[in-house]
Amino acid sequence: MTVTSGDLSFAEKLGHLFDHARDENGVRYTGKKIAEKANSLGYTLSDAYISQLRTGKARTPSFRTVEAIARAFEVSVTYFLANPDEDLDRAQQQQDYVEMLATTGTHLSGVRLEALCPDTIDVVIDLLKLVKAQAVATKTPQAQQDVS
Repeated sequence: MTVTSGDLSFAEKLGHLFDHARDENGVRYTGKKIAEKANSLGYTLSDAYISQLRTGKARTPSFRTVEAIARAFEVSVTYFLANPDEDLDRAQQQQDYVEMLATTGTHLSGVRLEALCPDTIDVVIDLLKLVKAQAVATKTPQAQQDVS
C-alpha cells in the first residue's frame, strides 16, 4: 500500500490506511480495532489518541506510537516517513560512495561520514568518479588492477 505524494501529513497517511486497509474479514479498520491490535502486540495506544492523530489535533506522535500503528496495520514504519524516496536516494548515494572508495583505493579512515552533509558527500563522490575516470584513461598498471 503506497501513498504517491511524499508531502502528505501524518494524519493524511493515517487516513489513507483507514480508508483502504482491511482486516482479515475484509472489513475496514476502526480506531478501536487498531488500538486493540496494537495493545495486543505490546504497545499502549488508545482509540482517543488515534482519533486525534487522524484529525491532526495531535501532530507529533512518538516513534513508538508510529511503530504501534504501523504494526497494527501491518505496514512498514517507513510508510509514515515524510519522503521515503529521499531515504532511498541517500542509501544509493552511500552505496555509490563505498563503491568509489573501493574502485579508487581511497581510504578515509579518519573521517566521520555521518558528520558530512549530503552536499559534501556528493562532491566527494564526484571527485572519486573523476579520479576513477582519469585512472582508467591513463591505463596505468595500478589503475587496470583497481578497475578489474
